[in-house]
Amino acid sequence: MLNRRALLTAPGLAFLSGCKRAPRVKVGGKENIEGSLLAEIMSQLLERKLTAQIERRMGIKGANAVYAALQGSDVDVYLEYSRIAFQVLLKSIEPIDLTMRLEKLQKDFRTNAQAEWLGFLGFENIHTAVVRADDPAFEKINTLSQAGADRTGWKLGCTSEFAQSSEGYQVLKTTYQIPERTGTRLEPINQLYFGLGDKRIDMLITGSTDPRIPNQKYKVLVDDRGIFTSNQAGLLLRQEVAATNPQVREVLDSLNGKIDNTTMKNLNREIEINKRGLAEVAIEWLTSAKLI
Repeated sequence: MLNRRALLTAPGLAFLSGCKRAPRVKVGGKENIEGSLLAEIMSQLLERKLTAQIERRMGIKGANAVYAALQGSDVDVYLEYSRIAFQVLLKSIEPIDLTMRLEKLQKDFRTNAQAEWLGFLGFENIHTAVVRADDPAFEKINTLSQAGADRTGWKLGCTSEFAQSSEGYQVLKTTYQIPERTGTRLEPINQLYFGLGDKRIDMLITGSTDPRIPNQKYKVLVDDRGIFTSNQAGLLLRQEVAATNPQVREVLDSLNGKIDNTTMKNLNREIEINKRGLAEVAIEWLTSAKLI
């Protein structure tokens, strides 16, 4: 007769403890390439270091939507930016000092969203205005103030997230009073570049980690009034996950300080311009960074 205890021999215990050690993590990503790529990097890292069971929830539209998903436990971790965090999500004043900024992010997200801001990844993505370098209309226009002073009017293009964000389009229009000849064109960034090339738009708003800039084909207009300030990238993790599975936080913390502006721009280039797959680029970078 089999002894019931025999079912819990060492192999059985190893199996049960192995199941316990493999956390389930819902990794979220905004609809842009950068958000999706960082989501894949997190997913691959957790899968390989912890044998974690990952649910990839990509393509979420907008900062408010993915933040709501985090608060509703539909997403456990995702990439966010400090400027958006303060001005859109927390509606709070952003400290100038880097250490104070980090401390306030950590404190406010614990209080308001039961979430942990894990630190800074090392890069920032600042809103940037781009025009065609060969456009004669911009030959003597080098700043956003100069563009606003030209009352001829421009055809603008931006992503829907920038248009809907209180720290994006509204601030641009209010500060610089840029006149428009037609309604702002809302499209994904790659489509906006097509629009810039065939002159459907005169100016587009992208981010500073856009792999297409700097480029001789394009000219960046200076934000001379400094409305688009520091926008450092970091990871937001649900507090419950951090408490229940501290190893998840430990693994994700290993990404802090590892991705500088040049690295992020190069990773974006592999996806957006060289048309490589998210998983391939994520694994390649994690390997080169000696994280897996």
